[in-house]
Amino acid sequence: MSEHSQVELPLPLMYLQPEDDVDFSITSELIEPELSRTDRSIARRASLQILYELDTTDHSLAAVMDTHFSACADSWQVRPVIRRLVQGVLGNKLAIDAMLQDYAPEFPIDQVAVIDRNILRMAFYEHLMQGRHTPVPVIVNEAVQLARRFGAENAHSFVHGVLGALTADTAQAAPIAEPEAGGA
Repeated sequence: MSEHSQVELPLPLMYLQPEDDVDFSITSELIEPELSRTDRSIARRASLQILYELDTTDHSLAAVMDTHFSACADSWQVRPVIRRLVQGVLGNKLAIDAMLQDYAPEFPIDQVAVIDRNILRMAFYEHLMQGRHTPVPVIVNEAVQLARRFGAENAHSFVHGVLGALTADTAQAAPIAEPEAGGA
């Protein structure tokens, strides 16, 4: 082989000789994992953005929704889900915040980071108040992923801890099925 020849890999090892001067330079790149493209994931991300804006500005709900839907093509197709989630959180905000305070008493709700607060509000709403059933592990996983992506360094741990306490309490409160009479 010639001096500093470029070799296309994979090359069977039997063709390489130790005395060959082959350039095996390897390049690498950092690849960000793809965001989940499921409709509910898109709706949760968009809802978080909308709730964040509503929590930090004096903009109206209608204006924020219209702006978001016109700017984000992904959100357009799941707008009914976004509307239901955002309106559900806003309509139950006082009750949700009171529950959040019970599950994170050492953190006054108005001092919890805006992102974390709204992620938790959405998760509490989905878990306890919405009409449709979403599996609890899905709700927790999505909330933790949102916190990991948009929150501060340890936000995902905080969100996971609060939701872990909530799910443990709701699992204990779930009624235990009565054993069938006449069984062996």
